[in-house]
Amino acid sequence: MAMPPGSGQQTGEFGYWLTRHLAGMPRYRNHIVYYDHGDSQSEPNVAVIHGFCGSEVTNVTRLAEVDVMVATPDGELVLLVEIEEGAISPKKLLGDLLAILMCSGFAVKADIGHEYFRIAPNTYFIVAGVASPKGSKLRKITEVIAPRLGELDGLNDAIDPKNVSLVLEGDIDATLDALKDRLRGMFHEE
Repeated sequence: MAMPPGSGQQTGEFGYWLTRHLAGMPRYRNHIVYYDHGDSQSEPNVAVIHGFCGSEVTNVTRLAEVDVMVATPDGELVLLVEIEEGAISPKKLLGDLLAILMCSGFAVKADIGHEYFRIAPNTYFIVAGVASPKGSKLRKITEVIAPRLGELDGLNDAIDPKNVSLVLEGDIDATLDALKDRLRGMFHEE
């Protein structure tokens, strides 16, 4: 039975692709990849990724969940990706952005407790989603929100807003193709 649109299935497939893509390159094969929306019983990389503020994840400090995470073997965050499989509104985009930009750390649930990852000056965050060129939503995102985002000063212990980028296309397949192209350029052998 096919899963309904926006259920996370394509996000899980993307996470699986990224895991295999990085594992196939000697330079990145030891990088840690976690992604949400998959079968954690058959894929060890499937986990809920919590963004939090403070020194540890609790119900009070947890501010966000993100779909995909890449970190170095020593726990430094390289990349976070939030994927909206359905249409993304400016309000939803701002909610995703602000929640992540307020986080001072990220963690995944491990067998005992959490495995913690730290934000670095060059940690990148990508929001990928579906944005129809009809109406004003896409223009509001690209002409108002994106430029203003680049003008923000970030928090000292959080992702720099200048390290945020958007991947928006008219449907989820085109969005994920564009996201894969972006990441092939980011993670490649020299």
